[in-house]
Amino acid sequence: MKKGNPIVIKPLPIEVYEANTIYRRIIQLCLSWFHYYFKRPPYQATFLEFGNFIWVHNEHRHQIYNYGFFGKGSLSRSEPTWLSRTIEQHKLSLEDVTVERRKKRREKKRNEAIKDDQDKYQPDQLLDLVEYKDMETLQLDPCEAYFLIFALKVLDIRNSKQKLLSIEQCWTKFCQNDPTFHYTYAVYHYYRSLGWVPKSGIKFGVDFGPAYRHADYAVIIIPLQEGQPEGTKSWQWLLRLNRICTQVKKTLVLCYVTIPESINHIENYRIQEVVYKRWSAQKNRE
Repeated sequence: MKKGNPIVIKPLPIEVYEANTIYRRIIQLCLSWFHYYFKRPPYQATFLEFGNFIWVHNEHRHQIYNYGFFGKGSLSRSEPTWLSRTIEQHKLSLEDVTVERRKKRREKKRNEAIKDDQDKYQPDQLLDLVEYKDMETLQLDPCEAYFLIFALKVLDIRNSKQKLLSIEQCWTKFCQNDPTFHYTYAVYHYYRSLGWVPKSGIKFGVDFGPAYRHADYAVIIIPLQEGQPEGTKSWQWLLRLNRICTQVKKTLVLCYVTIPESINHIENYRIQEVVYKRWSAQKNRE
């Protein structure tokens, strides 16, 4: 039996080359510089302000998800698989219907000796006659979208009137829709640059959590304003949060981000991490 083409998965939606010599490194640096500043972004998306998310055009959604696990399907938990799941469900239900239908036909043939022309159709052939329309879209949150246009420059974002938005315009709109966007993106960019895949951890009461598999860490962002006294969180709040993370086998990470006076300069944000674990006498006895 011939196997289908495997899904190609890459760490990022850009080409990353391994340069073993200085000469190759120089060539790859020049190529990367050229693609970064002059090549047209290959992927297109539309910013929908009413939902504060970015809708990726369907012809590009599988590449964006498979090349770095950006976004999630609007009708799926992560990867957009609604169409394939729907077809599989119909296959199963069609098999059951076909079995019952053939039983009745055999009984009818034995009694009346009537041949039914529809017997020539097999379940797979009947499925081929049915046209399925994929109703699912890939959605990016603002942090994912801004990383693709600012850090990688592989995405063009347009507004609802199909007007192209610049990087500065995207930053302004995202900050207007979400006052916490500027420091949330700084943390997102930090973890992405380290090779992690941050995803929304809202169901665990944190900011970043699971992605392709169950995550080992849950990140809560604690903003600190530069030049102002540090705000405090109660021990009750911290214990409740850690209890939730412990129950789902995750390590809580407190991510302190210091916000500069000008929020438009990402390079001036400072990030510090504190790993919080609950000490148990039973588990930590000598």
